[in-house]
Amino acid sequence: MRIALVTPFPPDIGGGSAQLRRHLRDLPDLDVEWNYLASKAAATANRKWRWLGERLSFRELIGDLSARTGLLPGSKSRVRQFVEQIQADLYWVVGHYDGICIATELCDQGKPVHLTVHDDPFGTWRRSDRYRWFQPLLRASFPKLLRRAKAIDVTSWGMRNLYREKYGTKCFSVYLHVPALPQLSIAPDPSKLTIGHIGTLYSLAPFRRFLNACKQIAAKEKRRLRVVRIGSSPELNDLANENPEIFESHGDLSEEAAVPLLAACDLLYAMYPAGGKYELFRRTSLPIKLSTYVQAQRPIFTHSPPDSGLARIAGPARVGCVCSSEEESEIALKIRGIIHATILRESFESLRQELMGPEQVRQLGAALRGELWQDFPEHDFRS
Repeated sequence: MRIALVTPFPPDIGGGSAQLRRHLRDLPDLDVEWNYLASKAAATANRKWRWLGERLSFRELIGDLSARTGLLPGSKSRVRQFVEQIQADLYWVVGHYDGICIATELCDQGKPVHLTVHDDPFGTWRRSDRYRWFQPLLRASFPKLLRRAKAIDVTSWGMRNLYREKYGTKCFSVYLHVPALPQLSIAPDPSKLTIGHIGTLYSLAPFRRFLNACKQIAAKEKRRLRVVRIGSSPELNDLANENPEIFESHGDLSEEAAVPLLAACDLLYAMYPAGGKYELFRRTSLPIKLSTYVQAQRPIFTHSPPDSGLARIAGPARVGCVCSSEEESEIALKIRGIIHATILRESFESLRQELMGPEQVRQLGAALRGELWQDFPEHDFRS
């Protein structure tokens, strides 16, 4: 069976691409061609990767959904041009921006669609200064797409539970499969207070206060503060330029290269912002960096309200601490507690088994092959 994977991003980046590459590695028997939208073709050549063209502009995307819903004037022509280039027995589409339009067009043409949702579109559009004004288009199209897809996988337990309750969809969660924790013999340098971070910050202000608290602790304990930064985040650039003596930037790294660097850190930082604007996003999202943090087996500082999916997983798993405060004194208290605590390898292993076990990938494979996928075992929040 030929499967056409369709994404609104290239195959050679982090985030959702890294997640999909891992799934494909774990499902080598599937015949999958990766069709993608991007400003240009991927720099790395791969016979299974196919560039369809540039992504839809904001005007084109809004126009396409307008034409499909009848709420505003618009055109479906550009999306139909993409769909004409793809031939397969099953269309596996990531439902993110352009992907929603492409999946809807495929359904309109009577073609079978498996939908993957990494980021809830309502949570994403609500955070956007441009797209939030057009949420009625999303409300008129996305729930209908969920009902039309053959099967749906989502990235987190929180999104799975919400979609089942709100939309009545038969979906399942697929995060990442990590076969085993690495054996590590790396320890932090006691003369330094070393913080590790991968990828994007969703809001700079909480991290700035976190960094100020780290500076106070490092000065009091006569340790040199260092931030190991992996990947890119435009939000962090100015802060890194303000503190060049603190930040150690490594750019994009493979997980294999990142884990030893993070294993030498005193703690690893992950965050979701507070406020209603981010509520749906933090409840349904789960960062890919968590899998790397768990493999590094260092304490995780989850800077987030307690309702986030990340906080609800990392807190009960006892792999670090959850801090919902943005007061520097409260942050410093949490940091002191975590850097002097002992976190057992067994805690990371238990979380790996629950969140990153093999059943979820087998369930994805069954859904893509058209087999029975509903009876696979599932995990959920501990509380």
